[in-house]
Amino acid sequence: MEQQPNLLDEFSNSSNVYATTGQRFVNYLIDLIVFYAIMFVMGMLLGIAGLGHSMGIIYLVVFAVLIIYYTLLEGSKGQTIGKMVTKTKAVTLEGATLSYKNAFLRTLCRFVPFEFVSAFSGGQMWHDRWTDTMVIQVKN
Repeated sequence: MEQQPNLLDEFSNSSNVYATTGQRFVNYLIDLIVFYAIMFVMGMLLGIAGLGHSMGIIYLVVFAVLIIYYTLLEGSKGQTIGKMVTKTKAVTLEGATLSYKNAFLRTLCRFVPFEFVSAFSGGQMWHDRWTDTMVIQVKN
């Protein structure tokens, strides 16, 4: 009698291993520290230029830095500085490298109010689910 293949074996033998919640949290903390360092320098430059008192310009710079940081790094290598440290990478569901469009859309989704709450759902975060991407562990 011929044995039927088990579909669950195909998933467990996948070459991609999801990043853990702990790794993703560390990614967030490192990227937050990097963001604050960049904003410190930008704040100094805005102050020197005499634009530090304009909240509109400050908000614009904050959004621009976040969009550029995540889009450039995830679009080029799939990794922000936090992901580089924790040896994780953002990829498409098929395991392919992200395009700049994927990275940009992931970044825009991060601006959704309460998006961080999706980290507690036990599954994918909203910015992963809505853009058909995932964060995996990088093999050495």
